[in-house]
Amino acid sequence: MKMVIFAGTPGCGKTSIIKHVINKLKKDWNILFVKFDCLRTQDDQLIGKKCSVDAEKRLAEELCPDHYAALEIPRIVDEYSDRDLIIIETAGLCLRCSPYVKEALGISVLDIMAGHPDRYGPILSQADIVSITKADLISQAEREIFRVSVLDANPNAKIIEANGLTGEGAYDLADYIKYSTNITGKKLILRHSMPSAICGYCYGCKILDPVLSHNRFVMGKDLKALIPNLNCGRCGFKTCNEFIRSVLDNKVEREACPFIKKKLEEAKSEETFNVNGK
Repeated sequence: MKMVIFAGTPGCGKTSIIKHVINKLKKDWNILFVKFDCLRTQDDQLIGKKCSVDAEKRLAEELCPDHYAALEIPRIVDEYSDRDLIIIETAGLCLRCSPYVKEALGISVLDIMAGHPDRYGPILSQADIVSITKADLISQAEREIFRVSVLDANPNAKIIEANGLTGEGAYDLADYIKYSTNITGKKLILRHSMPSAICGYCYGCKILDPVLSHNRFVMGKDLKALIPNLNCGRCGFKTCNEFIRSVLDNKVEREACPFIKKKLEEAKSEETFNVNGK
């Protein structure tokens, strides 16, 4: 099985390019397309209809969509182990968190009109391939300058100019995918770490106040110490962090987590035993 992760800011042309790439590969490969987004998307329907391949969406809702993608990618690999190729399109909302993994081909789709490449961070610098879109809107000299700037940000990148309307560059991208390495083993490794739960706002504090934010962080940290951070979903939430935020917002009791409930029951039993023993 091969995996490709397309990352890029909203409106850069990711979905249009993916459509052309899938049409080049679908004859010989059993392909699954997965689109990650926040609240809603119809890109899965578009790809499924236009390309006649299996397509689905995964919505992060209140979570960072890239953190959610990192949680879901191993599950997708396990669930669809019969596929030849899994193509993942990220929401593209975080330039810092884009979830490239070492075992998959990382393709950054970069809108040439969206600013200098040095402002993009890991979404660009960690990619194997940089697919530049909308290059027809500027002069050849400007395109060469932009190309040099991309290589300054990511010296090892392969650069392909692509057009989501005409399909330019799709053959080159398809060839890179064909000759990319297969996923071996069950452990996938992120190319860089993602920041998470580093302040009270990560645990859902909405008031811009340093003291309240710090208190919220301390309470969240104490709750997190009670759970194994498995993101098992048995509490009804997608992740442990989402559950903690709901507890702190008084939307759910902390005993809704079976691990916390078990620890509290064990502590109560031990306390009763100590009292009776005395």
